[in-house]
Amino acid sequence: MNSEMRTRMVLGSDYAITREGLRSLFGGAPEVEIIGEAETLMATPKKVKELLPHVALIEVSVPNRADGLRAAAEIASQSPKVRVVVLTNNGDLSYARSMLAAGVSGYLLKNCELSQLFTAVRRVKLGGKFIDPVLSNDLVWHGIERKTKKARSTFSRRESEVFKGLVRGYTNAESADLLKIGVKTVETYRMRIYRKLHLSTRAELVEYALAHRLLTENGQQVENW
Repeated sequence: MNSEMRTRMVLGSDYAITREGLRSLFGGAPEVEIIGEAETLMATPKKVKELLPHVALIEVSVPNRADGLRAAAEIASQSPKVRVVVLTNNGDLSYARSMLAAGVSGYLLKNCELSQLFTAVRRVKLGGKFIDPVLSNDLVWHGIERKTKKARSTFSRRESEVFKGLVRGYTNAESADLLKIGVKTVETYRMRIYRKLHLSTRAELVEYALAHRLLTENGQQVENW
């Protein structure tokens, strides 16, 4: 196959055995060329920015969910032309939606069919999307990816303040008391925030905030944005 037609791919995972398995798997595929690997999820954005592949395939285990989100968000921000495919054992819908918000183009569970993984890589390279069929009935793409950063820029001052309270775990009443506004007003701002970010639950907001480095690990501080 002409080298110009091959899909240039970078692998990212915290586990050497996983990278070795993926490298072996794609090594027999003439349409894919592995051009680099990152030894940790958090090193993947730098490797991707350096090599500029067509596709970044990142493997995310449940214990590394925060790093996976951050890596996906950084790749989408720093290398917007690179398509991100996530391979994970995390079937939680909130996490999957947060990955969509972070900018991924493909999301597959580790028990997926081999053909689905190849289809995902091929499809995202061409500008399409692929989500594991197990989750596809419960998730909708509808342009959620990469729009959320722009959506945040439309937040009013009050919406920003309510957002910070939500991801810190404040109740509506606590936010209302802190901001000196009514509980119903807080509820209105909360619904606007969900709508603008295309998210549905507080858990998704927290994942989103972690992915975009708006929330510290201890959940007590939201950085400026």
